[in-house]
Amino acid sequence: MAKQITGKADHSLHLCNNANSEEVVFSYLGAADALVTNNVEAWETRLKANNVACLIKKPDEAMQHKRIVVDGSSLGSDFEKWEQNWEKQKSVVCIYNIEELDASVLKQLVNSHDKMLLSVNKIRMVSHKELNKGMDDINPEIVENLVKRDLKNIVVSLLLSNPMCGTDLVKALYTKFKVFISPGQLYPTLHELEKSGLLKYECKLKNKIYSVQKEEEAKHLLQKHVAANSALSRFLMTE
Repeated sequence: MAKQITGKADHSLHLCNNANSEEVVFSYLGAADALVTNNVEAWETRLKANNVACLIKKPDEAMQHKRIVVDGSSLGSDFEKWEQNWEKQKSVVCIYNIEELDASVLKQLVNSHDKMLLSVNKIRMVSHKELNKGMDDINPEIVENLVKRDLKNIVVSLLLSNPMCGTDLVKALYTKFKVFISPGQLYPTLHELEKSGLLKYECKLKNKIYSVQKEEEAKHLLQKHVAANSALSRFLMTE
């Protein structure tokens, strides 16, 4: 999938996590002219240990009109400046650790790239700007605000249909609403619902699989929520 994303978009984003960030970087180096990072010494050691030959450049040394792979997690708060500098590159894949990003930065990164690949644990998902048309008639900011506001209810509704781990919920939320909910936002919600007794989990293959423990109570709460929203919608409707 790495070759696919590199070949079809000039400016691509690959989101990974702590468990696979190094593996993701290595998957692109065979077709790259250089790896761009502020952690030069650390990557020199990693490349040598894995017998991988690739130029390593700092961000201000990146070669114009070349194919580069960017260790985005090393850019710090200057990421926006460097992303703009690489708009004329022949091909650039920017790799970021999703566990280190807050929601506003994540949204900015997704919007500024031609194509995105999410690769977190068992999730493998490709998205392109031209394909994100599922909710075009609704203001994206409104959708995002609603999803974040009602995250507890949405999570409960999703888990009523199918038990899932946290990373599967991230994927489901993006698929349905085109909204990224970071692990830093999702897991406190899961823990709160678990603490209230509404959710339970079991461990399978190192993952916590969440499910609804009190189905009738959950359905009742969702029905009340729908009724309240319906009443509010009728009030807001204009003739």
